[in-house]
Order: sequence, then C-alpha cells, then structure tokens
Amino acid sequence: YFASASFRRDASSRFHPDNRWGNFWSVGLGWLMNKESFLQNTSWIDMLKFKISYGAQGNDNIGNYYAYLDQYTVSNSNNDFALALSYKGNKDITWETSHSFNTGFDFEFFKGRLSGTVEYFSRKTTDMLYNKPMNASAGYASIPMNVGSMTNKGVELDLNGLLIETNDLTWRMNFNLTHFKNTINELDPSLNGEMISGSYIYREGESRYQFYLRKYAGVDENGVAQYYKDITDAEGNVTGQEKTTDAPNATRYATGDILPKVYGGFGTSLNAYGFDFSISFAYQLGGRMYDNGYASLMNKDILKAWTADNKGSNIPRLSATDQYANYLSDRFLTKSDYLSINSITLGYTLPKSWVRSLNISSLRVYMSADNVALFSKRKGFDPRQSYTTASADVYSPIRAISGGLSLSF
Repeated sequence: YFASASFRRDASSRFHPDNRWGNFWSVGLGWLMNKESFLQNTSWIDMLKFKISYGAQGNDNIGNYYAYLDQYTVSNSNNDFALALSYKGNKDITWETSHSFNTGFDFEFFKGRLSGTVEYFSRKTTDMLYNKPMNASAGYASIPMNVGSMTNKGVELDLNGLLIETNDLTWRMNFNLTHFKNTINELDPSLNGEMISGSYIYREGESRYQFYLRKYAGVDENGVAQYYKDITDAEGNVTGQEKTTDAPNATRYATGDILPKVYGGFGTSLNAYGFDFSISFAYQLGGRMYDNGYASLMNKDILKAWTADNKGSNIPRLSATDQYANYLSDRFLTKSDYLSINSITLGYTLPKSWVRSLNISSLRVYMSADNVALFSKRKGFDPRQSYTTASADVYSPIRAISGGLSLSF
C-alpha cells in the first residue's frame, strides 16, 4: 500500500492583500493488488497496481504584476503634467485553481510480454483568470476577472508489447492514445452565459474550443465570394438565411467543438541477427483547425479559381478589387487529422569475433532520421502547432538525418 500527500500556501502580488493567499494540496493512494492473496496464484499477472489521486494547484498568470491596482502613465507637454489610465485593475480577482482527479491501473501481464497503463482523469479549473475586453467608452480596453469554471475529462491508454523474443530475434510494439472532452461549466453572471472574444465564442455547457465565424456560401454568378446572413422578423426571430457578398455584415455562427477525438502515438522496434530497427509515429483524428496559411496563400487552389471559363468553381475569382474573397470564415476550417513519422533508426552491431582483434568489445554502425514526414489535409498544413490554428509563419520541426559509430572498449 502506498500513500503520498502535499500541502503548500502561496501568495502573489498580482492580487489584493485580502485575496493574496491560496492553499493548495494533494493526496495519492496506491494498491499493489497482485500482492493480495486472492491474486497471488494468478500466473499471468506479474503486476497489477490500482492508483488514485486528487489535488489542487494555483495559477496567478494574468499578465500584470499588480493586476488589482489601477495604473497610470504620466505625460508631459510643455511642462504640463497629466495622468492617463494605462491599466484597469480589479481588487476582487484571486487565484485560479485547478482541481485534478486521476485514477487507473498500471499492469504487467504474461511474464512481461504486455505492460501498460489505463487512466481516467478529470481536471476542473475554477475562478479562471481572463482579461475581459471592454468597450472603449469605458475608458479602458480590458479588465482582469475570474470569469468562471471549466472541466477537461477523458481517458489515457498506454500499451507496450513484447511480440517475439528468441536468442536471435526481439520484436516490440507500443501504442498510446488520449481522448478528452472540454466543457465550460459556468461564466461570470455579468456575461449572461456567453462571451465572445475575437473569432472565438465561449458558452456555458459547451466546449471552449469553438470558433465564431461567418459561413462561406460559395460564389455568385460573377465569381464573388458569398457568406450567409440571417433574415429576421420585426421581433428579431430568425426566419431564414440569405447570401451576401458584404462579409462584414454576414452573420457569425458557433462552429461546435473543434477538438480532436483522439490523439497519440505508436511504434515498433526489431532486433535480429545484429541488426536493429525502430520507427515511431504520432497521430490525431477527428478535429478541425483554422488554416491561416491556406487562407493567406491559397497554394495550388488559386489555379482553380472562378473564371468565365471555369464557372463551376467554388473558389472566388482573382480580383484586386474584391475585399472579402478570403475573409475569415468556416471556408478555411480544415480537418486536423494527421499522421507523422517522428523517427527512424537503423543500425548494425558487428559480431564480436570481427572486432576482438582491434581490442573493441562492441562496434555499432547506425543511421537515424527525425521528423521524417507529415501527412495531413494539405501540403504545408501542420496540425501539430495547436488545437485551434495553423500558420505558415511557424516553422515545422526540422528534419534531421544523421549517422555514426558507437564504440565500446
């Protein structure tokens, strides 16, 4: 039986003295089940451990070292001094707290041939810190607030298998996956259950990972980009939709959860007759991202744009006078599925009889490659950058190929 516990008390100058201190703690328990009498004679179980933990940790990262104070700048014009509000503080803000719960099993079966971990996790974050945008008429652009709570919960699986083991051959495989769901539990009452910030929308009971975008409606008879706009009656009720080329006045809609359903990695290694080979992959399935690089450059699709001879195209015409051809919309919301080859290694260890005369106990020749390839929706689109957007301005990991010798004397 195993147990652990911790406690800490932190203070931060970002908060008013009345709200400055936070208490954070954790507790964990473990149970090595295979040591119990009812499992000791189970020959295929080498190790089975149950574990469970719960804890809280704080976050004060709101971007200003004295976020509870109003702050001013001093200007001087012809020796006339004046104060201007540069930062609006909030004395009521306090620590953002994450409450983490984990439980699961570590296991090893069949004389070490199968091992791994399966876990369930839930992380609830309360008193979330956020710089809430304000109307300029208020005299300041934003104010720090504790805006609500949010939960991430899901499962993780990690498996390692020894498929073949003989004197001359060893073959191993590994696989892992993570699935989680995000939910906004509550927002500050002043937000009335919804907050819009730029191209994102946050609603109680929904994922925080969703865009707030115009819907692309193809092109009109002249090849001009169109977007959907709600038609409303005198009471403001939506009665239908129409298409408009005036993108700024088109209606914006919530896109729904864009998080991937599952992500993880897998790989294999093989050792046979002095040769060793290994390869590892990463993957992601079921999500969507905004492809900023594609929106900016259009890549090869620019050759398929609408023309008088290509009126069946859904891609707007090329015209310097069209302001809204590539306007921010769900047109560039792209599947974020990907498969990447992270690394490949190939080596050969020379027989000891070949190198013994050189007073060398071991000599291995190898070649390796890292960040080998990425397969995604389109060339240049890298979904590994974030959960929300991919940009052409961010470099993907650099591919590296190397080789060498490993010597032991």
